[in-house]
Amino acid sequence: MSRTEPGRRVIDGRFELVGRLGGGGMGWVWRARDLALHREVAVKEVRPPDPGLAEYDPEGARTLRERVLREARALARVHHPNVVTIHHIVDGGEGTYPWIVMELLTGGSLQDRLDRGRLEPSEAARMGREVLDALRAAHAVGIEHRDVKPANVLLRPDGRPVLTDFGIAAVREATSLTATGSVIGSPDYMAPERVSGKEGGPASDLWSLAMMLYVAVEAHHPLRRDSTLATLAAVLSEDVPPPRQAGPLTGVLTALLVKDPLARPGAEEVDRMLAVAAGQAAPPATGGTPADAAPAF
Repeated sequence: MSRTEPGRRVIDGRFELVGRLGGGGMGWVWRARDLALHREVAVKEVRPPDPGLAEYDPEGARTLRERVLREARALARVHHPNVVTIHHIVDGGEGTYPWIVMELLTGGSLQDRLDRGRLEPSEAARMGREVLDALRAAHAVGIEHRDVKPANVLLRPDGRPVLTDFGIAAVREATSLTATGSVIGSPDYMAPERVSGKEGGPASDLWSLAMMLYVAVEAHHPLRRDSTLATLAAVLSEDVPPPRQAGPLTGVLTALLVKDPLARPGAEEVDRMLAVAAGQAAPPATGGTPADAAPAF
């Protein structure tokens, strides 16, 4: 980072931070100005929850840095209008945390939209098809998202969804970076097999998509409890109650929100079901199976 004027933060001599857009346990996302190309961008700053991580846990710091670099590389491999575009990465080397420069999306998140009220089933189905298409593009190059949830779906000004935050994506050649014994993902939206410590697969992302759509139309989460442990226990042991306001989405939610990932329909069938629920023309069937979601991991 460089400072060219008092109070003015410029990253890599090029990206001037304008204002903070949001943040979480892994850091902050900033609105920034690209001084070279004269455009606004989003810049993700990694800030570990424990500021002493690098000093007292160098291995943890190294893993965090590698995870951020992996996010950038994962995003760079997926070219799709419903996946956030990465422009640049600033990496100062060992002992530093990278910054990821991405396209700026100004329509808020799906979570922001749901905070104002539930979606109608047809609207949720249309949005679900686009997020599904983003997942299929990621799965096709061997990437699972692993954290599909409303906060990680950003909206363009016209309302079209864009999947972001691939920071814990599982890439086939780099799965060893998942911390042993850690809860990697959002408990509310994790598939049961991932909660139980199994590898999961594309079908696990489809569970998360379905749970997100369930919450979108029902305006509540059916398995959320008062604590993380209680929520994880509910995901593992309790059946998802049938939705009451899903209308034409009921069939796809019921089909996907089952404990056995092998019993869930594949992405191609899910797309057809969502198309029907959205009142759109369903794509022709090609005889796919649940394994059509992506190559086996």
